[in-house]
Amino acid sequence: MTMDEKERLEAELSALEERARSQRQRSMLVTLVPVLLTALIVVYFAIDISRKNVEIYDTRRAKDELDQRLNEGQAKLDAVEKSRKKLEDETRRLEDRKKDLEAYLRSQRTAAPPATAGAAAGAPPAAEAPESVVLAEEGKVPEGLRPTPRAKVVQRPDTHGGTLFDVLLSLDVPEAQKDSIKRVVYELNPVFYISKSELIGGGAPSFEAAATVNTCKSTVITKIELSDGSRMEIDYDWCRADGWPQKRQDKQVVQPASPKEVMKNIERLSPSIPKPPVDIADQPQRPPR
Repeated sequence: MTMDEKERLEAELSALEERARSQRQRSMLVTLVPVLLTALIVVYFAIDISRKNVEIYDTRRAKDELDQRLNEGQAKLDAVEKSRKKLEDETRRLEDRKKDLEAYLRSQRTAAPPATAGAAAGAPPAAEAPESVVLAEEGKVPEGLRPTPRAKVVQRPDTHGGTLFDVLLSLDVPEAQKDSIKRVVYELNPVFYISKSELIGGGAPSFEAAATVNTCKSTVITKIELSDGSRMEIDYDWCRADGWPQKRQDKQVVQPASPKEVMKNIERLSPSIPKPPVDIADQPQRPPR
């Protein structure tokens, strides 16, 4: 083999090796690219799965905390509901007791004493029950302090064809004792006076408070607070005041009114109030001539 042939053969072998190397590199690239892409996809999904697991864990923990709070809130709500029912029952019991006491007090006031031998023989009748009774005293109430509640009633027609009554409540106090009274509250029975059951009296000397009602039922509790901190309560039967018609049994409604408005209505309507008819049977009979 000549030198030229040997060199040509080596050149061809070198070219074949170069082509083989290039082909191996291309094959390696073709193989590595899908592997790398697959690895990246796997890593991405692994990271995403980890993140989802963390979110699921946080969600479950938040759900458990929320369930715990809901259970605590439900327990508190059940306790409040139980307390509310208990208070409603107690309020209902106290209202029934209050009505019974008022009915008893009214019956004690209006019940006539039984006839006795002295009465049959012409003895003077027993004194009528007072319109106001002291229910309670708290603290050192000055001896001899006995304020007397008063009521001035004037009726007027309403827009629906019925009758309304303007009531002006006041307190009759001796002049020397007026400075000892700090505050007066007239409390109406909320069972019947559903719109307004507490009237704040004005200042001295009469401590007036006004309201408009459609009938009279129950009594008025006059709460008096003195300057030294002592208190007293007076039950006042305002249904015995002049101006009321025969008491009806329907539920009462109270509308707030100012003393000036009620006094204006009283001054305006007083001259036009018709006098009650005179029963002939009540007139004294003249002896026949």
